[in-house]
Amino acid sequence: MELTFVGVIQLMIGSLIVLTGSVRSAMAFVMVSGLFDGSAAIFLPALGGSSIPPIQFAILFVYLRILAPRGGFLGTLPEAIKANRLMLLYTVYGIAAAFIAPRLFAGSMRVAPVRFEDSRGLFDTVPLGPTSQNITASVYLIGSLLIALAAYIVCRHRGGVQTLITTGIVVGWLHIALGIAVALAKGTPAESFFEEFRNGNYAQLDQEYQGFIRIRGLFPESSTFADFGFAYFVLNAELWYRSVRPRATGPVAIALALILFFSTSSTAYVGLFGYAMFVLLRALILPTMAEAGKLGSIAIGGFALAVVVAIVIAVQPQIGTSVLDMLEGMTVGKSNSSSAQQRLFWAMQGWEAFKTSYGLGIGPGSFKSSSMIMAMLGATGAIGMVLFIAYLLTVLQPARTSTIARSPDLAWSIGGALATAAVLALLPSAVASTKADPGPNFALFAGAAVALRPTVRRKRDKMAGSSRYGALPAPAAAPQGAVSSGPP
Repeated sequence: MELTFVGVIQLMIGSLIVLTGSVRSAMAFVMVSGLFDGSAAIFLPALGGSSIPPIQFAILFVYLRILAPRGGFLGTLPEAIKANRLMLLYTVYGIAAAFIAPRLFAGSMRVAPVRFEDSRGLFDTVPLGPTSQNITASVYLIGSLLIALAAYIVCRHRGGVQTLITTGIVVGWLHIALGIAVALAKGTPAESFFEEFRNGNYAQLDQEYQGFIRIRGLFPESSTFADFGFAYFVLNAELWYRSVRPRATGPVAIALALILFFSTSSTAYVGLFGYAMFVLLRALILPTMAEAGKLGSIAIGGFALAVVVAIVIAVQPQIGTSVLDMLEGMTVGKSNSSSAQQRLFWAMQGWEAFKTSYGLGIGPGSFKSSSMIMAMLGATGAIGMVLFIAYLLTVLQPARTSTIARSPDLAWSIGGALATAAVLALLPSAVASTKADPGPNFALFAGAAVALRPTVRRKRDKMAGSSRYGALPAPAAAPQGAVSSGPP
């Protein structure tokens, strides 16, 4: 195990937080660490050059604070495990499959491995068998579970929700700033500085398309940049829709939408289109629950954007032509590319693995996919899919009003925004992720959502004693002092 310079920096910051900070600041540290997805905090040479990304390393310091004597957080851990038990079961099954399935079904099919050192063509495969990537995939699954549990614990205590929302806003602006800064630094001495942070053993892609620089920030490629940014776009947009700090969440949501649009990533366009369809269907199917003022603001904003685009095209026709060509090339035109054919081949491996393993799965890390859904199907089989879908329903709670609209209870409104963000954040992963791990952003939002909207009534006397807001409402207990709860 080798600690990189990024890991050393994290170790110093994390140690300072453990000694002088709080569990809230440790969780904020985890969220900010997600911006460095192209980096490696720790190298694992014994596992074929695998690495631990900064966000997975940062979670260590959250648990050092949770487990600290007299910290007051350890008592909430059993509650967090119970509330997220379906995620726990999915993780346990995934780990078991990662170690057992590749050996059980060894040689029964050929797969495109996650790491392929001797690849000579787009569709090269090797016989199925255990590899170090099964261990790496298990570590990622454990990391996501730990983030979900930590988010639950943090949001069940005083100030945790405010910290999550504030950090979500800050991370959104940092994501935008890093994306722009790295793009502007291309071809300048500053570019080498940013490249130092891309020390992870991933395919670091620096591409242009018809003169457009593909925005990627400190991520390996524009696709992962868009995946991360879309999650925080949905979070801030849903908080704004529910009037949660609208003057802060609204502007960052708009700015994230713009940078996603100009990222030239097809992953971003899939996410933005999916969210637009969600907003439209929400307004059409449940018009009585729609926020008329917010929908009006969206309509005005869309009209203003259309006018600006029309003016730019009229003044500089070549700019409009270039943008349209870029959009066509990254959406419709991309379907005929060799890259699209390769990604389709990777995705279909999940179905083949599902059939070959008789529905049990061949284990996370056993093959490379291009869709989280197909990766889950092939890696964890029917059992894993059922467990994960059940957890999604636990998080989303589609029958509750707060899932799609503002609730009189502030805790429920925030929980509904987090639940919606958790589920919709999976849209890019559904068409671009290579692994069966739902990812840290999903885990973060899901764990917090479950904490704010419990599926069963908690004992009021368990929480009310330490709440600075007094007695909690009967339908559901809000977090300890996290938000003031209005009438249910």
